[in-house]
Amino acid sequence: MRRLSGHRPLLPLVSVVAGAALVVSGCSGGSGVRPGVPDGGGARGEASATGSSTRAADPDEITSDDFAAVQDLLDVRAQALRRGNRKAFLATLDPGNARLRRSQEVFFDNLQDLPVDKLYYGLTESGLRPGEVRGDDPVLRPEVFEHVELSGVDELPVSNQVSITFVERGGRWLVGAENLDETFEAQSRPWYGARIEVAGDPDLLVLTDRDAAVGADALLDSTRSALADAADVLDEPDDRPLLVDATTNGLATQLSNSSGEDAGAVSFSVFATDPTGQEVTGLAGAVIKANPDFVQQLVEDSRTLRHELTHFLLDGYGGTNPQWVTEGIAEYVGYYPGLLSSSTLTDDRLLRQIRQREVELTPAGLWGNDPSLDYLTAEAFAEHLIQTYGLDKYREMMDVFKRRGRTSAIRYGEGIVEKVLRQVYGVSSDSVARGGFGLLEGLAD
Repeated sequence: MRRLSGHRPLLPLVSVVAGAALVVSGCSGGSGVRPGVPDGGGARGEASATGSSTRAADPDEITSDDFAAVQDLLDVRAQALRRGNRKAFLATLDPGNARLRRSQEVFFDNLQDLPVDKLYYGLTESGLRPGEVRGDDPVLRPEVFEHVELSGVDELPVSNQVSITFVERGGRWLVGAENLDETFEAQSRPWYGARIEVAGDPDLLVLTDRDAAVGADALLDSTRSALADAADVLDEPDDRPLLVDATTNGLATQLSNSSGEDAGAVSFSVFATDPTGQEVTGLAGAVIKANPDFVQQLVEDSRTLRHELTHFLLDGYGGTNPQWVTEGIAEYVGYYPGLLSSSTLTDDRLLRQIRQREVELTPAGLWGNDPSLDYLTAEAFAEHLIQTYGLDKYREMMDVFKRRGRTSAIRYGEGIVEKVLRQVYGVSSDSVARGGFGLLEGLAD
């Protein structure tokens, strides 16, 4: 029999969709070193006051030639990464900067361990606040976009804006600094930062830190098993491409919600853009970001993995369906075959909280205020509907929310919950809420 305690240590976080904030018109702002660099938030503009593509009379003025030279350097850098040419790659770096060299060598090695199919850079003739570079030589930081496609798990190259400052040494532009910039966030860039370990097959790739207590092979085995279980419950194929990232790189420090509770994992889609990062051109792939602090628990208890893999398998419903619908089925699959109807509650305090909760389907505007109860009640609503009417009917409800959301720009089913429930089930929202809370009341038995 399943027993519920008063706290869920690996609270799943609502799945999110990346990409909406990918196209950046400006970031940190500030002035460049050369007077020709446009100032203020990286707005696109000409490289010099005259827009000339040749060197102006002032040798310190940035022109389009400088941006072209930086693009040439990025092309050399990309080719060296694709071909595994360490010498050529290191030659693009500012010599004598040992710290930069060490971080870039890790970046190079990580990409060599990954099945990189495509890799290229693009930039815009914009000026952002440069990073710190030694000396007084001219520096330039344009908007730079890195595009990387991993064979087997990506349909298109994943686009990320990167913060690279270039320095001109002896008439040649070189990489002078690369920093993480809090004013924009990578969609998914696990190859930049700590040294990684890689495991997987053609359509499932798992990454961990090289020195992690639980390595990529162990997490891969757990993911395969959890994916097979979730796909079996949902009657979905389990061979869709997926990247599971449990590294400390990227989003690792942000796996928490407004309540301050840690999440075990989050799932999201990643997107491709045109080379200059100004227009989204398509869906590139799917990522599950596992909390690196909890990988051991993910391996030992796969509920959180099954929860996030449900979001992955049911991709496309998140923005149109109420959160209690999408999170409810993810919790249902995560715990299945354990059901609330055959469970007991070991925490009297939580039972009191349940009894104090309003008997209603959680409105979108209130979702996340009390995550532990939000997920538990969502699971109860889903279990009530699935056990009473069947999984196919639940999927039909999700499809109706999705269709209505696409045609009416409705987010999270707001304003149409009652209509959809009556259309699909012939019942009211109050009836569904009472059915779910009935399951929760039974936990005390």
